[in-house]
Amino acid sequence: MNDTQIHIQKNTSGELFFEIPPSLLEDLGWQEGDDLEFVDNKTGVITIKKVKYSTIELYFDDDELFKYMKFAHERNQSFNELVCESVQEVVKAVDNTRDQPKSNDL
Repeated sequence: MNDTQIHIQKNTSGELFFEIPPSLLEDLGWQEGDDLEFVDNKTGVITIKKVKYSTIELYFDDDELFKYMKFAHERNQSFNELVCESVQEVVKAVDNTRDQPKSNDL
C-alpha cells in the first residue's frame, strides 16, 4: 500500500472533514456507508478501523441497569461505551484462550 495524503477541509458551518479517495477505499476494502471507528492512540496518531456492529440484547432489571449506568458515569463513559468495552474484553479473552495450546497438545 502506498502513502496517501488526505487534505483537511472545512464545510460552511466551520466543521472540519476529510474525504477518503476512492483508490484508498478500494485498497482497504472499504465502501461508502461502512461504519468506522476512530481510535485516539494518545500519541498524536488516530487509527481508523472498519467495524462491524452487531446487535446484542441485554436484559437488566431496573436496579442492575441503574448500577451499570452509574458505573459508566463514574468512568466518564456512556452506557453504550461501557457495554462495547466490556464485550471487546470478553472477545479478547476468548480469543486468547483459543490461542493457548490445549493440555493434550503439549
